[in-house]
Amino acid sequence: MAKARWLGTAASVGLLLSTGAGIATAQPATTAAPQVVPVGYAYPTTAVTPDGTKAYVGVTDDPRGTPAVKVVDTRTGGITARLTLSTAANSFVGALAMSPDGTRLYATVGAQHLVTIDTDSDTVAADALLPVQPHPDGYVDGSPSSLVVSPDGAGVYLAQNGPRQRWGFQPARVLAYSTATGTFTASVGVTDFSVGSIVLRPNGQDLYVTTGAGLVHLAATPTSLTTVRTLTAGHGASGGAVLSPDGSTLYGLGGYESDYLVDTETDTVTENFHFAPGNTDLRYPVVSPDGSRLYFISKSTVFVAPGGPTPPGYHYESVILSYDTEAHALVPAETVNPQKVELATGLALAPDGHTFYLGGNTYPGGVPGIVASLEIIEN
Repeated sequence: MAKARWLGTAASVGLLLSTGAGIATAQPATTAAPQVVPVGYAYPTTAVTPDGTKAYVGVTDDPRGTPAVKVVDTRTGGITARLTLSTAANSFVGALAMSPDGTRLYATVGAQHLVTIDTDSDTVAADALLPVQPHPDGYVDGSPSSLVVSPDGAGVYLAQNGPRQRWGFQPARVLAYSTATGTFTASVGVTDFSVGSIVLRPNGQDLYVTTGAGLVHLAATPTSLTTVRTLTAGHGASGGAVLSPDGSTLYGLGGYESDYLVDTETDTVTENFHFAPGNTDLRYPVVSPDGSRLYFISKSTVFVAPGGPTPPGYHYESVILSYDTEAHALVPAETVNPQKVELATGLALAPDGHTFYLGGNTYPGGVPGIVASLEIIEN
């Protein structure tokens, strides 16, 4: 995409977004105007079918903390199904990941469940308990942070934060799940207690996990996990990461002046820079299908003075920034300021590079659970 102009935005709080753990595969909606779809109470996570016709939104559906997945027809904006994933109070839907063929959706629920959804019938096909996470007395299980499915659909890989208690943490881990047997088959620990993004190269063998102690490179199969090396340069920082379409470059968000690039052929790290100087909190990276653009959300807090249409006080602000991967520079003309979403929770990009799906919550006084969708039209 050499040039683009932003034609319009439509806002809401909580629909179509991704976990930022890879390249989005959604097609743009076919309606002329972006859809505004209320999907629940707070903090949605989303995956989209490869043909782009359906979005699956994991959401806290009410103040009690009921985790559910809602199925959205992206052409009409209508919710066509609702699946309750747990009846336990204060549970939540964490990460979502779609199989490459679009027939299965995988969702983490709370700290102990991996749920499989059949996308043909939109029903729960399996609910697997995560293996016991060893920890001392007084600790609780860590929450899964991200999922990724292998290109052939045979394996699902899950990053889980370490057990925690008030005064301490235990090491995190990565799990392998075989879709053929419906069982967890391997586990490997990492040295830090926090894990962020998990991404898999197109070869289906090289797995990367961001952690507070660095970027961990694993050799992966559906039945085994082996640590290749930990790249301490670049400060994994448990931040977001995404691969270029061919898997040759990993883009990592590590915080102010600690973003990094990794040549995955050699595991060579370029570090000590920032994709967006002056924007300290960058999240949810996605890459355009041709690899020419890296998009991410810059999050900040702003103070609104009394007397305007917006309630006074401190507000979140989320802005979508565009980064030219060839020129290694921001493209200010392609910056988008969402109209309604303040606290964004994710970003997805259609494979033709024309449509964003943005989700989050509005504060204060907003209606929780609406999403912002944006359209990009090439010149």
